[in-house]
Amino acid sequence: MPITNPVFTPVDASGNVIGASGSPTSVTVTNTAAVNVANSPTVFTVVQPPTSQYTEAVQSRTSNGNTTAQTWTSNVAQVIVGVNVTAFTGGTNVVISLQQQDANSVWQTIGSSAAITAVGAATFSVGAGMATGAVIVSGGSYRLTWTLTGTFSALSFQLSVQGR
Repeated sequence: MPITNPVFTPVDASGNVIGASGSPTSVTVTNTAAVNVANSPTVFTVVQPPTSQYTEAVQSRTSNGNTTAQTWTSNVAQVIVGVNVTAFTGGTNVVISLQQQDANSVWQTIGSSAAITAVGAATFSVGAGMATGAVIVSGGSYRLTWTLTGTFSALSFQLSVQGR
């Protein structure tokens, strides 16, 4: 009879063994170098910690525009775009989009925020396993764009991108 000696038994928040009858069949392991999954029916996913791809200070913007082209770091498959609006007067809304250059050097929109209509924070996610499902080309070029509706007397916001 073979001897099995698991390193650990994964459990959910209620203490149920993951993969046992009536419990989840997968677990996400973050920042772990090695996991022994011998003789285990459980699916493990190792997730890299997020890294900052782009960040900026708050800026006043009263017309449509875009950031300069940026370069994705290697192995980026998922990103979250953060928007922090600190002033919003006179206009109707602003939409933030993430664009990536295709093989013909054409900027393609791969994700966008919902219409932002007030001071506050907003986010949207792009990449593998996200609602958009867009492929992020590691090492490729990307930029953020903003499209304003209405005439703003004051609009200030800052943008950030984190990826993993």
